[in-house]
Amino acid sequence: MNSLIFDISITFMVIAIIPCIYRVIKGPTIPDRVIAVDAMTTVIIVILGIYSYMQESAFFMDVALVLAIISFVGTVTISKYLDEGAVF
Repeated sequence: MNSLIFDISITFMVIAIIPCIYRVIKGPTIPDRVIAVDAMTTVIIVILGIYSYMQESAFFMDVALVLAIISFVGTVTISKYLDEGAVF
């Protein structure tokens, strides 16, 4: 039963990535693309969390945490660059 629930949730998460990929490719502006990449990394982090629970391994949670940190720093950096024209 648990395996079926996890398989369904992973399937929905993969389906949720499809609009993000479309927005990254077709996004009319750079902020649209940045938000789509941020949403996509959030979905990937959730997938890693579900997979970590399924495998009963904390390793994938560490990977998800590192990905979340990199995604946050990248989004803030790109946002600052788009707002001010420089990062530093």
